[in-house]
Formats: sequence, structure tokens, C-alpha cells
Amino acid sequence: MKILFINSLYAPHIGGGAEIILQDHVNSMLKLGHETSVLCTGPEAGISKSVIDGVSVYRAKIRNLYFHHSKSRHSAWQRQLWHLIDIYNLMMKEHIREVISAERPDVVSCHNLTGWSIAAWDTVSEFNIPIVQVLHDYYLLCPKSTMFDGNKICSKQCSICKIMRLRHSSNSKRVAAVVGVSNFILDKFINYGYFNNTKVREVIHNVRNANDFAINIKRSYSDTVLIFGFIGTISPSKGVEILLKTFLRIAKPHWRLHIAGTGEKKYEEYLKVSYKDRRIVFLGRCVQDDFFKAIDICVVPSIWEEPFGMVITESLMFGVPVIGADRGGITEILDNGTNGISFNPDKPEGLENAMKEIAENMNKWRQKRDIIIQSSLPFTDINAWTNKWKNIYEKVCR
Repeated sequence: MKILFINSLYAPHIGGGAEIILQDHVNSMLKLGHETSVLCTGPEAGISKSVIDGVSVYRAKIRNLYFHHSKSRHSAWQRQLWHLIDIYNLMMKEHIREVISAERPDVVSCHNLTGWSIAAWDTVSEFNIPIVQVLHDYYLLCPKSTMFDGNKICSKQCSICKIMRLRHSSNSKRVAAVVGVSNFILDKFINYGYFNNTKVREVIHNVRNANDFAINIKRSYSDTVLIFGFIGTISPSKGVEILLKTFLRIAKPHWRLHIAGTGEKKYEEYLKVSYKDRRIVFLGRCVQDDFFKAIDICVVPSIWEEPFGMVITESLMFGVPVIGADRGGITEILDNGTNGISFNPDKPEGLENAMKEIAENMNKWRQKRDIIIQSSLPFTDINAWTNKWKNIYEKVCR
């Protein structure tokens, strides 16, 4: 079987967890003996082709105002115009036609379509090739992909998003199969009227390959220091500031907070200045092995509705309990009382109570390390995950 994957980005351009999962997905299909190719956007003119780990990767010049993965911060009007073009980008169709004509795939697996727009669905349909759409985020409902505005979740589509996504639900009839990375995200799109004519609707949770991490190194715990940790994109939607505020309000002298990751420079500087304390360390980019082996508790205080929450899986693999917001797909990984504690981020005392509770019972949680690791196994079984995807592709090709 020949599979063409279409996504906004591909390694080495990593925008987030979706690109990490996609690369594992592509390589797992390749190992099964399928021919795999990837079409993504890039900054260079025309289409360039390279081979990465045996996979043909096509990078197509994005025909919009700018390459959206650049580090430059563009003006408000430029960003607005970029999103208007991205509602239905006719100019990107030519790239898709060129690669499909060259690769002649049996199935096209669409992931994040930022930059391509839903024009990708129509273009693939011209060739009568079945489409599998994978839901990693809310791009098909919201131009920003987050359904998060300011400091709060969008409980429903705003009027602007409704207008900019007016034809998306009807065009989703082009899709032969839709796969959500969590029950939460799949249900959300179904409830908005998407994929009504799509017969194959399934959930395949993301997995992480345990072999990529040094999880078997023996942990040594300190009796004098307790370390909370956050790792991920430093942004308001991730709830970093709520964690910092709560920590400073309740932290004991022997508590520490490690913040790993990067974000928008201005926001990072604001947090570093506003929450300066000897017990708080901003680590910047950090290798997961080093981070998780150094902390006692991982905190995932997301305000937005995380479609999945891959950092929770990674934490559990190391036997580190998680304090997680009861948001989105997080609840499908976090088993309250077994591998961590969930809290309601809408309640001011929610995170505070969770941090106090887990700190007071830290010895008990350390003794549960093997149970915590065991809870990660459904999200680390690469072989089972690969077979689920193989079955999806075979089903739509039949």
C-alpha cells in the first residue's frame, strides 16, 4: 500500500506534539512494508524533495503572506489576512496535484491542514483517492486551532470562527475515515456536525515509544527537597501562570518548581520577572529524560481543552505522578488516585488542594512508582497502535 501523509509541518520543523507523533506514525507504516511519503509546507520556493529515514518528504512553498513556522512576530493585520487566505487556499492545490501525480498513493492521510486548508480534501478527491482525516487539534473549527481566547476556553464557536469555517463541516463529506486522538476531540467535531457522511469514525490514542527514553534508570529521592515540574509550551493556555501563582502562595521552604520549555519571548520574560523566586527555576528547552528524572511531581495545569496531553504519558512512563486539569483528553489518560490527581482549573482552590494533597502523601506516591508505570502501558504499545492504523488504511482502501 502507498500512503501519502499531508501535514502542515514535518521534521525537522516541529511545531508541537502532532509532528512528533506523525513522524512515529509514518515510520511505523514504513516498517510494515508500506511505501510512505509526506507532503508538508516549507519556506523555500517551489517543491523540494528529500529522503528522511527512507521516507520521501516533499516540502512545498506556502502560498500565503509568510511561512507560519518562522520565529518572526507578524502584525495583527498580516495574521488576520493570513487566516483569511487559509480558509480555502486555492493556490496550494497545484502542489498537492503535483505530488499525488508523482506518488500515486492508494490512500491520503491528512493531519494538521494549517497552510493547506480544506482545499486539500477537494484536491485529493479529484483523484478518487480515499482520505483519512486525523484530528490533533481544533483547526477545522477555529483558525487559531485552540478554541481558546485570552484566558478562557471558547465554550462555542464565536461568530468570526463560524464565518471562517462556514463550509468546513459540509466539505468534511469528502473524508472516508476520521480518527480522533481522543474520544473528547472526536465527539466535539461530531457534535458540531462534521463528518456526518463518514462511515469510519474511530479513536486511536497517541502513543510514545518507551525505547526512546531512559526510563529504567533507578531513581533516587530526596528527603529534604520536593520538586514540582512543568514541561511544555510556555503560553497562557497551558496554565503556567496559574501554577506559578499557586506555587508562590502555598510553597514551603523545601519546595521547588522547575519550568521547562519555551514560548513567546515577551511572555516568558514577563513570567520570569513577575514570579522571581529562588525556589523557581526556568530551564528552557530540556531533554525529557533529564527533566522527569529530576522531579517528584509533574503538573499539567492546562486551561484550554488539550486534545490528548502527551506530556502525561511521558511522565507516567518515568513513574512520576501527575497533577492534571480535568480538561479535554487529559481525563482519558489520568486515573485520579491511581497515577495522579485531577483538579478543576475553574476553581481557585483546585490546583492548590491537589498540590497540598500530593505533597503530604509523597512517600505513598513514590511507593506506587511501578503502578504508575503500569498505567502508561496502553499509551506505549507501539505495535498495537501501528496495527490499529494499518486496519484503518486497509478498511478505507477496500
